Amino acid sequence: MSPETSTLLEGAFDARSTGSRVDYRILAPADLRPDERLPLILHLHGAMSSAAQSLEAARSVYDAAWRRGTLPRAIVACASTPTVGGFYIDQTDGPRWETLVAREFPEVVEERFHVGERRAVLGSSMGGYGALKLAFREPERYAAVAALCPAVFPAETAAAVPERNRPSVLGELNQAMGADEATYRRNSVYGIVRSNLDRIRAAGLGIYVDCGDADEFGLHDGAAFLHRLLTECAVPHEFRSVAGAGHADPGGIRLAAAVDFLGRWLVSR
Repeated sequence: MSPETSTLLEGAFDARSTGSRVDYRILAPADLRPDERLPLILHLHGAMSSAAQSLEAARSVYDAAWRRGTLPRAIVACASTPTVGGFYIDQTDGPRWETLVAREFPEVVEERFHVGERRAVLGSSMGGYGALKLAFREPERYAAVAALCPAVFPAETAAAVPERNRPSVLGELNQAMGADEATYRRNSVYGIVRSNLDRIRAAGLGIYVDCGDADEFGLHDGAAFLHRLLTECAVPHEFRSVAGAGHADPGGIRLAAAVDFLGRWLVSR
């Protein structure tokens, strides 16, 4: 394939789930045929970012995977979501950002492209938290999920999260997940796993979690906690603890490994 493997497209729509105008970006094969049905990869961006920033930064990684043949031809779609007031959470009496990325945004993509049944979800940091929620809540909808340095905590209740693991915006996420235990469990990756365990096991979902053991925001503690929980619950997964690595991913090396992981599962399912 040529270096011009993908086309970066843009759009926006009025979202019912959030009552707002939502901007999005899509990567599609440059030579996409009008009748071609392709897998859908939902790409969830991190905190203080956007669809434009995230997909533009990741584009070279997806292009390289397509040229190597480690990722099948696919539609990669990313919707811009807010950090504070968003967090990929459905608010009880407010905007429903999880519903937007899980349901409404894919419908928008399906109206624009011929999307097949195979789909996967990938996210980094806050996006990793969102990606895990989507995949664990509805495991039958996805072939695989990849979460890079996901914003998850080393505890299953808000009060039990150590102060060092909730600096700045992470503290706001911890609070936004719910003031009462039932709401917190509903928004917690761990709560979703525990309440949905039989479905997760039956779905045979591919699960990839990556985090640097020197993550500046303490997210390795949460990633290791998730690894232990999945192991205890007999949920097959791949956990990659990267020695000496921080939150950033210079050169997109870790993202490339995650994209290749999704590629293997999209082909095998």
